[in-house]
Amino acid sequence: MKMSSGIINLVYELKKKCLQVDQQMTDDLGISQSELLFFSALNNCQGISSHELAKNMGLSPSRISRVIEKLVVNGFLDRNNDSTDRRVITLCLTSKGKAIRGRIDKARNECESRLFESISTEEIEQFKETVSKIVMNM
Repeated sequence: MKMSSGIINLVYELKKKCLQVDQQMTDDLGISQSELLFFSALNNCQGISSHELAKNMGLSPSRISRVIEKLVVNGFLDRNNDSTDRRVITLCLTSKGKAIRGRIDKARNECESRLFESISTEEIEQFKETVSKIVMNM
């Protein structure tokens, strides 16, 4: 069906443009794509098992452990074990980590603004609803 392949191509083009922004950020910040994903996935402080965090981020538990360790060593993240359940760790962004998270959020917000600058507010809302439906059905 030609229409669906056209949509898929548009989705990939959109993804490619967004990944270019992410790549520029990883280069500027000196972090990996996995670390960038981590900053985006983690709220300020949260208690979460490494397994759950790995699942949420689509990474293996061993990979998430390496990402956490690198972020701790580089001073972006504080890690503490839960006193009642050793499988649960509390991860908190340090002030240095919060600054990086702010830069990532700013760059992504600017990218989103550029993506939607020629689209009306109503069209943006309709786009969000449509994409949400598609994601929920996949």
